[in-house]
Amino acid sequence: MTAIYLTQPGSILQAKRQVFELWHHQQLQRRVLAKMTSHIVLFHGCEITGEATALAFSHALPVLFLDAEGRYLGRLHLDSDAPYLTQQLQRAGDSEFMQNTAERIVSATLHNRRALLLSLNSCVCPTVEIALEAIELFLDEIPAASLPQLRSHLATVNQIYYPALREWLWLNTLESAMSVDNLWHLGQALLEQVGQGFLLEIGLDANLGGLHLSDGENLPLVRDLTLDWTVILVDRLALEFVLSHTNLTHNGNGNGNGNGNGYHHPLDKFIAAWEQQLATLVTGNQTYRQCLRHQIRQYQRSLCHDISYRPALLKWTPKPIPTSSTASQPPAQSLLPVPIL
Repeated sequence: MTAIYLTQPGSILQAKRQVFELWHHQQLQRRVLAKMTSHIVLFHGCEITGEATALAFSHALPVLFLDAEGRYLGRLHLDSDAPYLTQQLQRAGDSEFMQNTAERIVSATLHNRRALLLSLNSCVCPTVEIALEAIELFLDEIPAASLPQLRSHLATVNQIYYPALREWLWLNTLESAMSVDNLWHLGQALLEQVGQGFLLEIGLDANLGGLHLSDGENLPLVRDLTLDWTVILVDRLALEFVLSHTNLTHNGNGNGNGNGNGYHHPLDKFIAAWEQQLATLVTGNQTYRQCLRHQIRQYQRSLCHDISYRPALLKWTPKPIPTSSTASQPPAQSLLPVPIL
């Protein structure tokens, strides 16, 4: 399956019969069969024709719209057949199931964040130590926390965890936090796009989450089931990318799919790193993409059977994330997803 990205202003996605066509300056860049397409992402200044939109809709392909910096603007709203809607609605009324699932997701997410912080050389960054202490505190409080309290704990950790990563990065690169913030937003949008595609494929209603609440735009179940994956698939990738690319200003052209000119545009570089990461074999001869799909399938099984949902837990080994002095070297893979037992 192929993801279609349009990053360069002036790019247009058209469709003829069952084929998507990516055009730029009246030149055909690429053709992709709709049945071989996983999802579509368009950045500010790019367009999708009515015919291409209809084709995407007919194949239930997620279409995401982002601004020039990779921040969320909107999406094509799709309705799944949702064959498991009855089970989802029943579980939504099962307070024990909802509480247990939310606890497991928050616990796994905090464990994963702790693993990432431990992989940093934090001796020169006291805020990392503060974040680790806060995570330990909230992990102890999870068993006694209500669902609203779990949301509050997660929001509080966000206010400590991300500033710690920003400060650590600044101390290692002297780069502005703005660049990594944009990458975090972009990575989160891309992760949720992949997650939405799997929910549509499996047949789950993305609006019926438990931990996250709908604001009219986000997809609560997508956020629930991808939260524990953000550490390795978004947070760590963004840190490594900034360490390897100290100048993230837009200094070239690209189209997100490659056109023989190389990846000059930083968005194209990050998207290439993102796609390469999803295709990386990590455990049991499965790629990250396959592991994520398996995880969402596990949630579907928990809806239909008397089993608990098991989020992805990242196993930490003492291989530190590369700093500016080693960023040019291939990063050691130190976090592997394994299910909580």
